[in-house]
Amino acid sequence: MSATLTADRLWTDRRRRVAELRGRQGFARQLLDLYGALLGVQEKAFVDAAAASPDAGDLAAYVAEVVVPGVVDVTLFAGPDRLRSELIHRLETEHPRQIVARWIAGEDQALVDRYLARASLGPVLEALDPRTLAACGGEHDPRHCPECGGPPQLSFSAVPGEDLATGPRFLECARCGVAWGYPRMTCAGCGEDASARLSVFSELGTASGERGSVVRGLPAGDSAARQRTVFPHIRIEACESCRRYLLSIDLATDPAAVPVVDELAAIPLDLYAREQGFSKITPNLMGF
Repeated sequence: MSATLTADRLWTDRRRRVAELRGRQGFARQLLDLYGALLGVQEKAFVDAAAASPDAGDLAAYVAEVVVPGVVDVTLFAGPDRLRSELIHRLETEHPRQIVARWIAGEDQALVDRYLARASLGPVLEALDPRTLAACGGEHDPRHCPECGGPPQLSFSAVPGEDLATGPRFLECARCGVAWGYPRMTCAGCGEDASARLSVFSELGTASGERGSVVRGLPAGDSAARQRTVFPHIRIEACESCRRYLLSIDLATDPAAVPVVDELAAIPLDLYAREQGFSKITPNLMGF
């Protein structure tokens, strides 16, 4: 499949989902407007990188020169006031090449630095081959991306096959977007697999045998309640051992979902998890 065809499907799906969620999740509208505006810059970055195939050693410089200016322009136009002011300050004090290089190396970063690096580098990594991704810094274990070593952003369950009750579970990389298989009821942050230490929170309650509670106090299995829920296909998967969590998207419940977009817009679930004392394994592009 050509890079153009891949880009067509990838970016069309993301734009479609932004429009759908923007129409029914007013609390996330500003965030979705910024992300929707970024998609144009990111799609061009994806196509250009697929054609240019920059070397791993030149990746930070390439992204800083080719992609960062567009991301900055969109952010200054559509971003919230605080993000705009913090971004201006950072660009006055440090060259974006260094900011991108630290994300490539897997170093801890302030939220504004991580935003700029992720928004700019992400579509480039999505377009490049595994050899280039392998040059990124990161861990090499089942909890990290097998291609670039990046941390997981989210979990999702695929649509199950005809003979299966549930689909396989995947983690999606926060850095390059690659998805890889991961065991169910196992913490993506520390590997804990004792069910008594793993909590699940959702609007519709938990499945039999799962530990956790209902986010909004709605009765599990009630059809009227299901119609009123905002996130029937998303749940919080939390760990009592490391006190971290991520959001999990069930594509069987909502086949129209696009995990990276749905996770971004599920702000109330992130806020609820914080109230319970959990921290996210990897804050998303917008810092939630």
